[in-house]
Amino acid sequence: MESLRIPRRQVEARLVLDDGSSLEGHLFAGWVGADRRPETVQERLNDAAEEFLALARGEDRFLLNKAGIVLCEVREGQGELERLAGTGGRRVPVRMTLVGGVGLVGTLRIVMPPERSRVLDYLNSAPRFVAIEGSGKVTLVQRRFIVTVRSEDG
Repeated sequence: MESLRIPRRQVEARLVLDDGSSLEGHLFAGWVGADRRPETVQERLNDAAEEFLALARGEDRFLLNKAGIVLCEVREGQGELERLAGTGGRRVPVRMTLVGGVGLVGTLRIVMPPERSRVLDYLNSAPRFVAIEGSGKVTLVQRRFIVTVRSEDG
């Protein structure tokens, strides 16, 4: 049956859930496209076809409902920063407050047409999880848990 397994790669991550708990472990991501490039954690979290994702903590394996994930941090050196850096876009420094008072400071990459490139436009049309770059990590934040955003533009 080993031949029927879908190949996955493991990405080390820290997740904060809507109940306030924090989990560290490895998320499973795959490969996408005809060129079989590594799937990013952001793509995995934003995959609308799947509501659950697997997390490994040592020998323990369990499923997490994406709806309950407030944020997911992926440290530098696992390809997330490098893959985001290749997407271009305008970089905007932001300060976010999330449900529960969690604060984040970092940079959003806004890839939008020039006439709709404000932070407001981006957040209103962004996928479920948006990436904030900063301090050698990417933090993927579920939009529904964002309370305030401060930036230099609207």
